[in-house]
Amino acid sequence: MAQSEPRGTVLLVESDADERDRLAACLEDAGLQVTVCPGPTGPDYTCVGARTLECPLAAGVSVIVLDMALEGEALMEGTAAEELLGVYLFGGNRVIALGDRLRDQVPGQLIRLRRHPEPNELLTAVASLAERGGVDRL
Repeated sequence: MAQSEPRGTVLLVESDADERDRLAACLEDAGLQVTVCPGPTGPDYTCVGARTLECPLAAGVSVIVLDMALEGEALMEGTAAEELLGVYLFGGNRVIALGDRLRDQVPGQLIRLRRHPEPNELLTAVASLAERGGVDRL
């Protein structure tokens, strides 16, 4: 059930429209305010955040959910997912990275989950990182 007042903010970076809708609905149903981004798109698959080393959409969000399967990855063009992850982490953001690589987590800043997470798994990770970031109403 959606809350009348958002309890935190999430930037969802997901190139697959169906998965983006599913994850956004899960987060919104939990009372979170969600900003969605398809990630770097054609023709050059370059993210403005990678060019400037600062993502304008990430300003003020509690947590970023980043699917590591970006459109340009398969084509080996543009901004690589690990590069975008680095931009977020070096910017001090808390990130949930969705992919096959589950190692290299950073307590309080980076949680890695498999792609297509179950709603409760995603919400638990978001709450864990938001709590570390001082979001007390999540």
